[in-house]
Amino acid sequence: MPLTLREVLDLDVVRRGSPHVVAGAARLDVPVRWVHAIELTDAGRLLRGGELVLSTGIALPDSPAGLAAYIASLADVGVAGLAVELGRRYAGALPEALVAAARRRTVPLVELRREVAFIEITEAVHARIIDELLLSRAAATLALGRVLTSRAESLERQAHRTLISALVEGAGPAGPFGGGGEGAAAARARAMGVELTGRDLIAVVVRLPDQEPDAADPPGGLGAGLGAPGAGGGQSDVLGVADVLAGACRAAGVPALVGALDHVRAGALLSLPPGAGDEKPLRALARRLASWHSARAGTPAGAALSAVPPGPVIGASGRSGSLREVAEAFREAREVADLAARYPAKAAARPFYRLPDLRLRGLLHLLRDDARLRAFAERELGPLLSYDAEHGTHLADDLAAFLDSGGNKALAAARAHLARPTFYQRLALIERVLSVSLADPESRASLHVALLARQESR
Repeated sequence: MPLTLREVLDLDVVRRGSPHVVAGAARLDVPVRWVHAIELTDAGRLLRGGELVLSTGIALPDSPAGLAAYIASLADVGVAGLAVELGRRYAGALPEALVAAARRRTVPLVELRREVAFIEITEAVHARIIDELLLSRAAATLALGRVLTSRAESLERQAHRTLISALVEGAGPAGPFGGGGEGAAAARARAMGVELTGRDLIAVVVRLPDQEPDAADPPGGLGAGLGAPGAGGGQSDVLGVADVLAGACRAAGVPALVGALDHVRAGALLSLPPGAGDEKPLRALARRLASWHSARAGTPAGAALSAVPPGPVIGASGRSGSLREVAEAFREAREVADLAARYPAKAAARPFYRLPDLRLRGLLHLLRDDARLRAFAERELGPLLSYDAEHGTHLADDLAAFLDSGGNKALAAARAHLARPTFYQRLALIERVLSVSLADPESRASLHVALLARQESR
């Protein structure tokens, strides 16, 4: 079982600090994934969720607005709690603005009223977490062994997968439910314990790494790919992901249909009460999936991101209010997951992705088959690509390095491992070949869009 904040506060080393909970007492049973001592006002950017943050308060803002923004940054990444030691910055009590902000965002806030070495807290908590991880890994290994041995899909997962397929393909009069249509699909789901009527429905697609997104795509789009997982090296993995998703939904108390979509994707249809927040269950899915991936990769919790091989990527749709919208929701989630999986370094920065998170790349990915977009990219880059082909140069790559560096020539030269004069000469040549000025913001924007569009069309 994961270590909870309540259990952390009950450790002897923490009790020596006389901990006193001043906000968020109702959330003391949240799991603590790791402990970090951080003295930064923008600590949220360094966290992944589930951490207990330790601080002396010396770097916290002075203004109420600044304190509220600090708490908001922690709440947005889903920290387990914040513990602030009194004495260095705050003498008798934490500022009311900090406490009020924590109460508003339901962030557990703890005063440590006596001095205690943070390293001692960190060592004690991490030792407990690692012990729990070893036990969990042993259980995961046994479960994975059963999957690899049998290579069989559970009857429940098969039933869920069949129903998801029917919803995506359209359960109309000629569909798999005969004349029952959506009503029959809803009744079937209800019999499985998942109510789909009068609920907010969220489609989730988990994309496995290390294969081209289109490699597993059968003709006909997503619906055509929702048959039995195909034979091949990815089958056991995707069935394992489906089981992890199902377990995470059960643990979060979220009714869901969960199944393998094909041999590189698993999916879930979450059923939430109308208006209920979806951030918490999606983060719970992401945490469970990350733990599963780390256990299989043999990577300890809290390891640097560079030490963890690329893992599954989660794409989530917007809310659907009826079964008629489910097919489009799954297509959206799949597009998001497939695109995010193409950039594993960036994908690791978020627990899950939605279409707005992908910004310009998301738009270009959706439009990648549009002939007008391809024609635009050809107009913008055609002469440069022809020059590279004729002269054996790599000016298109040099242009991409320049634009990816925000137009900073010195930074781009350093990233390209070239002397500045050499790189500057190449930029001047690019301007001559394309008959544009790279000092012009509109030219840089157009060329950057064309390069991104060219990447998406490959």
